Amino acid sequence: MIAQVVIDLPGIEKLSYYSKTLNDLEVVFPGDWVVVEVKKKLHVGLVVETLRETPPYKLKGITKRLSSIPKVDKKWIDFVIFASRYYHRPLGQVAFNSFPSPLKNPANFLGKQQIIDKKYFSEVSQKRPSQIKKDDVTLQWFLNKEQKRCCVRIKENNKPKLLFGITGSGKTRVYFSEIRDLLKEDKDSQILYLVPEIGLTPQLKQSIELYFPDIKHEIYTSTQTPLNRAKTWILASSGKIRLILGTRIATFLPMPALKLIIIDEEHDSSFKQHEGFRFSARDLSIFQAKNLNAKIILGSATPSLESLAQVTKGHYDLLKLEKRATGRPVSKVTVIKKTSFSFENGLSEQTLDSIRKHINASNQVLIYLNRKGWAPVLTCTSCGWSSTCVNCSANLVLHKNGSQILMCHFCGYSEDRIENCRVCNSNALKLIGMGTEKLEEKLTHLLPNARILRIDRNTIQKKKQFREYLTKIKNKEVDVLIGTQILTKGHDFESVTLVVAVDIESNLKHPDFRASERAFQALMQVAGRAGRHVTDSKDVLEPEFILEVLDTDSAFIQCVTKYEYTDFANKLIDERRQWNLPPFTNIAIIDLSYSDQSVLKTYTDHLLGKVNHEINIEKIKTVTANGPLKVYPERLKKTYRSRLILESKKRSDLHSILFKLRTNLLKGPVKAVVDVDPVDF
Repeated sequence: MIAQVVIDLPGIEKLSYYSKTLNDLEVVFPGDWVVVEVKKKLHVGLVVETLRETPPYKLKGITKRLSSIPKVDKKWIDFVIFASRYYHRPLGQVAFNSFPSPLKNPANFLGKQQIIDKKYFSEVSQKRPSQIKKDDVTLQWFLNKEQKRCCVRIKENNKPKLLFGITGSGKTRVYFSEIRDLLKEDKDSQILYLVPEIGLTPQLKQSIELYFPDIKHEIYTSTQTPLNRAKTWILASSGKIRLILGTRIATFLPMPALKLIIIDEEHDSSFKQHEGFRFSARDLSIFQAKNLNAKIILGSATPSLESLAQVTKGHYDLLKLEKRATGRPVSKVTVIKKTSFSFENGLSEQTLDSIRKHINASNQVLIYLNRKGWAPVLTCTSCGWSSTCVNCSANLVLHKNGSQILMCHFCGYSEDRIENCRVCNSNALKLIGMGTEKLEEKLTHLLPNARILRIDRNTIQKKKQFREYLTKIKNKEVDVLIGTQILTKGHDFESVTLVVAVDIESNLKHPDFRASERAFQALMQVAGRAGRHVTDSKDVLEPEFILEVLDTDSAFIQCVTKYEYTDFANKLIDERRQWNLPPFTNIAIIDLSYSDQSVLKTYTDHLLGKVNHEINIEKIKTVTANGPLKVYPERLKKTYRSRLILESKKRSDLHSILFKLRTNLLKGPVKAVVDVDPVDF
């Protein structure tokens, strides 16, 4: 027999080997992990198919079958084959996408150096929660009428369920109820619980340990050590872990008894991989649930338009939670017009008074500003020059932590702040705009007695730091939180009663057609951080959401103040239908990059001609190609970029053209990456 093996090397599809191992002549089968020789080097591979035929020429034998890595079943192979075809990536790169590095190294399985041993991975090292309060457990399984109704609907069939619940409505209670019921019914079943951000896992893990102290569970994210990921991979794929909590990297974790998938904050663009293999964890999970006949719940307070469209088509069931679990109304919204004082100090006097009032009541305040750094632009008022990165066509952002440096947020390049213009030598340099660092500095002077904590990517570069900050917040060692979008996603801050959102309009200026949808979603999410645990006591301040804006009368702001996400989404859906944009068409982009701009332009024009040629030959009139289009930043890490966009009403026609182009995209010096169903433009 012939064994078809895939490995994690670019440009290689399937490789053929004699289906017996060299030393003991052990036969291998689909799903086996093996060691094979490729170009005189050993690689770990996966057998995806065996052919009962005599090879036309002599084949190499399999070096070793890896019995210490559990065999994957046909369903998982079907899953990676589907992902490979849908996203037009080599099968090996897909199969090994989340595969831990220790398991990729053949030396770890061969001879005296082997470190992968069955005994080492035989048990799950389950950490128990250090402190469980009995008062917390009494609330464990209380469900209100809305939540109970959703749980009943979930059990009716295995159609994907879109759980549309306002912030604080208790979506997590519904998830946990379904987990509990499933494990009661089938104690060997497995659950995959996906969240968009690594920062959400510590708090959620603590809740899982509280609610499910006896089930075996693990986290699977990129921040785990490679050896921990290897251990989790082996234990999950052997069915010894009941629940996996992870980010999109966990999508490809083999779980042979997977019966329930939960996608929390399903609208979040973080579920889409933006580099390399550009897959959507949400969309692949939908396929996987159908493939395994498993249940899947997509939860959000602000569902994506794509998911709402699937409800309209009858492909998803819509479940609603329209009231907060506490019974309290959503936070009162106050819209404040920006003044000169606001521009100078970051916030208006009225907002500062509200902040003081909430702090004096022993509550916490969250301020949302989705821009890191001190100031985003350093420009010369004399000649118009602005500081740009030497590697990218992007502005350098001023950071003032410690020494003052100008930093590129795309490639990481940095340099010391300069005092004179590089073009005209004038000292008339001006900093424009405000980031989280500058706002923190301003508030430190305006609120001298307040304990202020800034949380953004620069302050939580290690997962330990974020856990420490969350503990400080929970212990009320912080009065004012200043943060970017990382604070808007799913966190449960018990003492936050005031949320302030500033510089909202800048989020609407992005050329991406999804800009207003994302801005609205972010505001609804951050507004939901206020008053989640407020009681009905008369002595407690009413939760409040303050918006500081330039145009208080804009239609966008009016929808936000009324929490009218459904109305807003319906307006966007009408616009998308009118302009033939997703979800009413299917899009794929081909991103092209090369160090020489003229070579890139020539190649892009040639490829566009090839696309149109294939469209004409195949007579596929539903597909149109547009380009070349500029990408921001046009130059990234010393490489110029360009883009083609293909779109079609018929998904199969779009994929047909992409399959025809696959060979062309692998040739030539220009790097070409296909992105099907892109979320960023």
